[in-house]
Amino acid sequence: MNLNLKRKRLILMIYWGESLREAERVREISTSMIRKMFEIVAKAKKEGIDVVSLSIGEPDFDTDERIIDFACKAKKMGYTHYTSNLGLDELREAIADRYHVDKDEVMVTAGGSEGLINASLSFIDRGSEVIIPTPNFLSYFIYTKLCEAKTIQIRTHPEFKLDINKISESASKKTSAIFLNYPNNPTGKVETKKNLEAVLEIAEDCGAIVISDEIYDQIYYEKKPVNLVDYENVVVVNGFSKSLAMTGWRIGFVIARKDLINTMLKVHQVNGVCAPAFAQKAVAEAFACGIFDEFTSKIRNAFRERRDYIYRELKKLGFKAVKPEGAFYIFPEIPEYFENCNEFVEKLVMNGVALTPGTPFGDGNERYVRISYACSIESLKKAVERIKIFLDSQS
Repeated sequence: MNLNLKRKRLILMIYWGESLREAERVREISTSMIRKMFEIVAKAKKEGIDVVSLSIGEPDFDTDERIIDFACKAKKMGYTHYTSNLGLDELREAIADRYHVDKDEVMVTAGGSEGLINASLSFIDRGSEVIIPTPNFLSYFIYTKLCEAKTIQIRTHPEFKLDINKISESASKKTSAIFLNYPNNPTGKVETKKNLEAVLEIAEDCGAIVISDEIYDQIYYEKKPVNLVDYENVVVVNGFSKSLAMTGWRIGFVIARKDLINTMLKVHQVNGVCAPAFAQKAVAEAFACGIFDEFTSKIRNAFRERRDYIYRELKKLGFKAVKPEGAFYIFPEIPEYFENCNEFVEKLVMNGVALTPGTPFGDGNERYVRISYACSIESLKKAVERIKIFLDSQS
């Protein structure tokens, strides 16, 4: 690049901002909090601090060896090419049988995240309004911005229960979509059928689509989650990242009316195209051999033990927390002598424990942190001891 071109590029970068070609819809999306957390953890480790990370939403279990064997066998059998955009018939049939729907109402995606963005791009209009209860999974706010829509946040604090009256008051003909996520990330809340059906009725009156993220539907404790696959104005997004500890395999699925599936297919065919063929085949075999129920039962029991431990210990330390009913997160309120969750998290990581601040999960979460108990009991015990020492040093 000659000197004149370099100067022109520098002038343009100053005028338009550091990223010369960044689209406006992306420019509005901030990753600073996530980047900051990575930097803080990296700094702590660089200074020789052993950090227990309770910030990652990933099961610490490995994928079942039998599923890995199925995948290896599938590769040798030639499952290394494109599949139908909709996915392998045998996997779609297995999913359809489990959720008591028709195969034509199932589409396999490259992970649950692809299913979520396909649904968002398909049903959220530019300039429309999207209702998101808070706290909620941070990606929903990003999808809404990418679709150039307005986010309407409905706070659920302190019990994290849906406020149907507030949702009804906020909904209008401008509403294009409502995001639901139960069991919830980051609170672990499981919502009642009555409240969920009330939201569906509100959405129907507005002509809106409900996008129901049910990725944690197999991880629950005392209360079994309600699946919304039987309702006409709902797109259910799910996958096997959490239930089968397959985060790296990228196998998700959506369940919806056939016409809604066909609409999302327009996005999926140029976005994810298809999920990995050998991985689809391996999951289909896991269903056929009964591995799915066996594995999910095992991890559910393990997460229940961890849930009980971390909830009990946090209460002993004086934290206010709602007991999780599903998923593997708890969302406690920080002690009052800390200014906000960012201060708490930054100081704690220098004392050997990494958590996620509450602010990325929506409005009203400035005094909350997300703790993931998807790690071992040993790691949780180490983290609790370090949190206790940290709190003692602050009070």
